Amino acid sequence: MARNKTRRILPRLLAMGVLVLALAGCVRFQADLTLTPENSVSGSIVVAVILSDDTDETREGTLASADQIAAGLLGELATSPGVTSTEYEQDGYLGHLLTFDHVPLTAFSGTEPGALHFAREGDEYVFSGAIDFTGDTGSGGEPAEDDGNLTVKLTFPGAITDTDGTVDGNTVSWSTPIDQRLEMNARGSATAALPIGLIIGGVAALLLVIAIVAGVLVVLSRRRKSAAAAPPATLDPAFAATPAVAAPAAVAPPASTPTASATTPAAKAPASKTPAQKASTSKAPAAKAPDAKAPDAPAPRAPRTPKAPPTPEA
Repeated sequence: MARNKTRRILPRLLAMGVLVLALAGCVRFQADLTLTPENSVSGSIVVAVILSDDTDETREGTLASADQIAAGLLGELATSPGVTSTEYEQDGYLGHLLTFDHVPLTAFSGTEPGALHFAREGDEYVFSGAIDFTGDTGSGGEPAEDDGNLTVKLTFPGAITDTDGTVDGNTVSWSTPIDQRLEMNARGSATAALPIGLIIGGVAALLLVIAIVAGVLVVLSRRRKSAAAAPPATLDPAFAATPAVAAPAAVAPPASTPTASATTPAAKAPASKTPAQKASTSKAPAAKAPDAKAPDAPAPRAPRTPKAPPTPEA
């Protein structure tokens, strides 16, 4: 029964002691967030307090202190859809690791004046927030060194146009020692932009493709010209050195010649003739072949003109 009562009282006491723990350098707040073009946030936030003694009561009080810090800076973010909360324990710190998966911007609504706040104005995101664990302590001394326990890193979809943080590309970051107030303001494009490296790479790839296409066209053009200038037939390399032999000229077939019996007398010795045969041969007149002339066709006669009848005498 007494333990249950302690559980109800401890959060109130620890809520008042959060500032004391922070001033003692016992708080770790590390945020790494990424804005998306869909009006949402992804990333993670660590909210932890140093664990002084590893007992059940101490662990419970430490986790309650971490809850109070998260509530002041993040509101009801830990219970919003898309947020996963797991226990965080590292380097002697105990608290919570909040993981975000496309959480709406409206989920960031802390109750403290310096709570993390996101808004969209046209095509830009506007971020503001403050981390202040200084308070009115009245303690003097030198400022504490920045040990990296209070850091915020925010990445925009596009270029950052205005901020009071340290810019690296589309990412802006803030960091401060525990005893100093951290003011955060940033404005950047809400639309994704192509990285300069990707643009240069794309241009280089396009130029390479153009060069390859141009080279192929040149090679094809040269091949076409070579094919047009080459002879229709190519010799085998083995006979390339042998001079070409001219083909024999075409010879017309010989004309048909008359037979020896028709045109040329037979090559025989002349037969001896008797005197009677000689006499008969010299006296007989040679028979002449009649002229093979066609009879002349009669010339056509002109038609006769009829005579006029005589006129009677008066």
